[in-house]
Amino acid sequence: MRASYIQDNLAAVTAFGPDIERRLRAAIPDAIAEITSAARVDWLPISVDVALTHAVRELTGTSGLRDWSRRAFLGAVQGPMLRPIVRAVVSLFGLTPATVLRRAPMGWQQIYQDCGLLIVVPVTPNHVQLRVEGARGPFLDDQDYVEGTCGTFEGAVDLGGARGTVEAHMDPAAHRVEFDVRW
Repeated sequence: MRASYIQDNLAAVTAFGPDIERRLRAAIPDAIAEITSAARVDWLPISVDVALTHAVRELTGTSGLRDWSRRAFLGAVQGPMLRPIVRAVVSLFGLTPATVLRRAPMGWQQIYQDCGLLIVVPVTPNHVQLRVEGARGPFLDDQDYVEGTCGTFEGAVDLGGARGTVEAHMDPAAHRVEFDVRW
């Protein structure tokens, strides 16, 4: 997983306040060291982000986890990795939840390595399914990680100017996870 995205995830923890941030850093010191010592362009094992995700969930609950993921995504789109993609989407297609989500596979390729292929399946004007085909690792067997990813996609809807909901369905036998995104 791209180090810069995990670093943005870590930075988003500050919104919970200094006590949560201190407790999180104390809970996963090895992961924190890997995150903070990596160059932004490095690839880190996804297990580093999984450890961060689990620590956030332990300290803030599922709603805190989703909120953290949403905020982290909205921060990351201001950074050098995703900002060019967002600017291109806005200039070519305008900024709506549908235009952001249709381009989500471009961002996925920048963030994840060997985690599956993200496919966008339009369902209705205010509903798309984001399907990860060939999903691996935490996308198949880690409910907390999938919940965090739901929060990320909720952030994509927020970026498009709406408020949305995301439900996930893991299918380990088919190596697939589906995210139903509605706004």
